[in-house]
Amino acid sequence: MSLSITIPLSATIKPKAAKSVKPLTTKQKRDLNKVDPLLLDILSTKRPTNNPVQNLAYITKLLGSLNICYSVDKNLNTTVSIGESKSCFTSHTDTVDNKTGNNRLVLNANILSVHGGGILGADCGSGIYIMLKMILANVPGLYVFFATEEQGRIGSEAYTMPLTIERCISFDRKGLDNLITHQMCEKGCSDDFANAFINTFELPYKKDPTGSFTDSYSFFQTVPECINLSVGYYGQHSKHETQDIEHLEKLVQACINMPWETLPTVRDPAEVVYDDWQNMPFNYQGYKLPSLSEADRVEKFVRDNPLIVAQVLIEYGITLADLQAYKAEDEYLNGGA
Repeated sequence: MSLSITIPLSATIKPKAAKSVKPLTTKQKRDLNKVDPLLLDILSTKRPTNNPVQNLAYITKLLGSLNICYSVDKNLNTTVSIGESKSCFTSHTDTVDNKTGNNRLVLNANILSVHGGGILGADCGSGIYIMLKMILANVPGLYVFFATEEQGRIGSEAYTMPLTIERCISFDRKGLDNLITHQMCEKGCSDDFANAFINTFELPYKKDPTGSFTDSYSFFQTVPECINLSVGYYGQHSKHETQDIEHLEKLVQACINMPWETLPTVRDPAEVVYDDWQNMPFNYQGYKLPSLSEADRVEKFVRDNPLIVAQVLIEYGITLADLQAYKAEDEYLNGGA
C-alpha cells in the first residue's frame, strides 16, 4: 500500500506544552547509584541526530577522559583500534532526539528511563557503552562510533572498511536475545557463523531474520559476517524508551569474554541472498501485521488528518529516515513502487 500525503506549506505543527515533572525523590536519586556512572553520563546527554558536530565533540571528549586514543575521519566517524583483530564493532553517536541538553534519568527495578518520559538514547548509547567497556578491557578489535546513523547510515555509508575485517558486529537492537542475521530482508551472516556464535556466547541468544537496518548493513557487500545484537532497550525512537541495565551488564561481560577471533568466516559477501518476509507472521519490528481492513481504516485517518499524524510521529521521535525505511520495505515486498 502506497500513501501520498501533502501537507500545506502554510500549515504549522504546534508542540504540546511540556508537562511539569516532579523532582526525583531521595530514594530515586539513591537508586541511580546502582548504575555505572559511565552509562549514566552517556544516557543523560542528549545527542540529537541533527547535530553531528556536537555528537563528535561528546564522544571524543569521553574517549579522552578515559585515556583512549582515537582517530576521526572527514565524515565525523570516530575509530579506536585495539591489537590485531579481524573484528569490527559498531555503534552510532546520534539519537532520534532533536534537542540538546540533558536527560533526567530514573531507575525502577533495573529499568532505566527518562523521568517523566522522553527519548533515553539507549539506541545507540547502550552500544557506545558496551564498546567503551570492551575497549577498557583491551578486547582486540576495530571500534567505530559512526555518525548520523538515524538519518540513513550517513557515516557508515561513507566509511571504507579495512580489507582485513571479516566480521562486523553492531550493538543496536531492541530486546534481550536477538542475533540479527538479516537486515532489510538480506542475509548478512552465514548459518555457520550464527550457530558458532550461539554455541560460544555466554548468553542465550537466538537467530532472528527480522532486522531493519543499522550500520553493519552498510558492509554486507564487503564484510563476510555482519550481525546486530540485542542490547536490552525497548521503545526506541519514542518517549517511552527504556533500558534493562541488568541485561546490559551481563552483555558487556559476555562480549568481553567472547573469543571473537575464533568465529568462522564462511559467507561470500558478493553473493546476495534475500529472505521472504511475506511468509512471516510478524513484520521486522516484531509486531503483528494488521488486517487489510485495519490498514484501510488507518490509511483513511492519515489522509483525513495528516497534521495530527505528523504531530504524533514527531512526538514519538519517528524520523524521515524511519519513514523512508518503511517505504523501501513496502516497495520491496510489493515488487516496486
